[in-house]
Amino acid sequence: MADRDNPTLMTLGPYRAQVADACQQPDFLESLASLASALSGPDAHLVAAAGDEVFRWRTLINGEPRTLAVKRYKRQPRVKDWYDARRGSPAQRSFQAADHLLAHQIGTPKPVAVVERWDGRRLLESYYLCLFCEAESLRECLTDVYRNNPDNEAMIELLNRVAPAVRAMHDAGFMHGDMGNQNILLPRDPDGRWAQPQFIDLNRGRILEKVGPRERARDIARLTLPGEYRKFFKFIYSYHDDVDPELNRAEAQERARFVRHRNSRHWRHPLRSLKTLLRGKPLNPPGDYPHDRDLWIWDEKSAQAMIVLSRAEKNRCRSRRYMWSMLWHSLRAIPGVYRHYRRLQAQNFKQPVGMRNGVGVALHPKADYIGPELAMLEELGNPPALVRFCHHETPEDWARGVELIDTLAARGVSIMVAFLQDRRAVLEPEAWRAFLQQIIPRIADKVEDIEIGHAVNRMKWGVWTDREYGALLQPALELQRQYPQIRLTGPACIDFEYNYVLPMLNQVPRQQPLSALSHHLYVDRRGYPENPQGAFSTLEKCVLLRAIAQWSSRSEDRVIISEVNWPVVGTSVWSPVCAGYEGPDARRHPPGVSEAEYANYLVRYQAIALCSGHVERVFWWRLSAHGYGLVDDRDSWRKRAPYRALKVFLETLGEAEFVARRSAPAGVYELEFQTAEARILLAWRHDSEGPQDESAYWPEFEADEVFDLLGEPVTDTCLGAEPVYWRKALQ
Repeated sequence: MADRDNPTLMTLGPYRAQVADACQQPDFLESLASLASALSGPDAHLVAAAGDEVFRWRTLINGEPRTLAVKRYKRQPRVKDWYDARRGSPAQRSFQAADHLLAHQIGTPKPVAVVERWDGRRLLESYYLCLFCEAESLRECLTDVYRNNPDNEAMIELLNRVAPAVRAMHDAGFMHGDMGNQNILLPRDPDGRWAQPQFIDLNRGRILEKVGPRERARDIARLTLPGEYRKFFKFIYSYHDDVDPELNRAEAQERARFVRHRNSRHWRHPLRSLKTLLRGKPLNPPGDYPHDRDLWIWDEKSAQAMIVLSRAEKNRCRSRRYMWSMLWHSLRAIPGVYRHYRRLQAQNFKQPVGMRNGVGVALHPKADYIGPELAMLEELGNPPALVRFCHHETPEDWARGVELIDTLAARGVSIMVAFLQDRRAVLEPEAWRAFLQQIIPRIADKVEDIEIGHAVNRMKWGVWTDREYGALLQPALELQRQYPQIRLTGPACIDFEYNYVLPMLNQVPRQQPLSALSHHLYVDRRGYPENPQGAFSTLEKCVLLRAIAQWSSRSEDRVIISEVNWPVVGTSVWSPVCAGYEGPDARRHPPGVSEAEYANYLVRYQAIALCSGHVERVFWWRLSAHGYGLVDDRDSWRKRAPYRALKVFLETLGEAEFVARRSAPAGVYELEFQTAEARILLAWRHDSEGPQDESAYWPEFEADEVFDLLGEPVTDTCLGAEPVYWRKALQ
């Protein structure tokens, strides 16, 4: 070692010691000479004992009180002592590593001393002393987030502190070698903000001229993070850019090797495992972290639960019974559902449909939103409103939601309510029951429909099986028997995953069926609503939903689309598509659609869904939200094109009756409506199937006025993808 890294060896009583120059004070050296007895005294407190012991020791250095961390290493086998006598003991290596890190401005507690007692080549006692760092470890911080504050912003804040520090450590030529979450301390500044991370337990580290991808991967692989956040960590480590493919491959290999090593410890240490069993302790005690299945994290910016686990992690947690149950219910349902589907297909656009209250919007019951949103709802003509209650929120939030419902009911607004679960709602059923009991009796006479559960086919929302959904539904069914006026809907699955709907419906008792099958039907969040998924576009998906509702004895013959939107391009982490963290690919190719496209698709989607005759109501999520709302809540409540398009739609067709779909060329929709005052035609050309020559087609419809989806006059005579209205007053 260089002189700076290895202070002059000195003898202190029975010990051989290396002491940092600034600490070579008589009072401190005297205390080191009797270190073993000092650690048994009142000024020392054991803070960790997992083989090696760590003490918090109050002592004096040059008359000034100091708090030190003292790590006492356990005795080693002879061969290890012989090896360390040549290479340096763990305490000596820790001192050298800490000195190297501090020289490169990398955080670690300042080394103070190495104190050891040797007998020839046998290491009898070994201590490493450094300044005590008052801080929580990354493990403790993550545990607090998982159990007490399941918020994505808190998770990203931790990663943004730790990942750059790990990168700086590697760039400084140091591989930690044992970089578990417990060996990264996260102190705070006096103002409460995170300070520079501190790396501890450095004795397995290596000082290298250059830390290559394999060494970097070995450190990162030892971090315990759920799969999606591990991916975010590597992006941040790579300066928020693409991860080096070699690092990615090496990290995956090292992680698999580390997991195998960890899981094989009982075979590698059979006597230790036997002693554990004989003491009556479990071989795999529960750790600080929840089980992967129980991880649930909320992202307020996109107002949704985060995807936390990787695909492989989710597959390990899936219930095989549930998978087989889903297959069985699907096979059993196919013949009956198909018969209903074929019959309903023949009825597309064949029946008159009243448009009144067919389109609604979801409101956000937060203090800053209620006033502006009520004003904008009134400007739309007070269409139906959906209000959500989230189990993870506070009683104050719930009370605000009830007050909003009181206000809406006083204004004569049709109201639907949705109850959203978190994982804790499943794990603590009595808390979920109390949540419903606190709210439903207060709103039972004011709302039309109550949706129980949210996106229950997506594991990120905390429901892993049909039985867990049934447990969430049970207290609502009990309340319905107490308040028979309420109408329950569900199972509120999301996307075109109807195979999940069937086993969920099977949890509903036949004698108490749902009043409607409610579903979150997204079709193509980057494209137009007529875009097919196999043989199913928006129209066919609506037909199939209705067929399931008709076939099932667990639901009445009603379909409500309780959530749909398009993400707005360029809205970063507020977009539901790149929620939580915007990766490099999302920055290069921002997902979503323009506001003009959103307005276009909104009109087409709701016109197809309602006029088909198979959907009773469509709710847009949400009235105001930066990433997906009709109004931009981060831009002075700016009313986007989709808001203006919805306003024109409701003003023009809100009291109308759909009459028929007129015959037209392939790819052209011509929907005719009638009110007491006028005949109205709404038409557009499907993006991919319309006439190749756009000037070749214009509907023949006598009109007093022709205007676009924003209410502006139209003078062109070629039908395009943007919907156009023709209006003719009745004589």
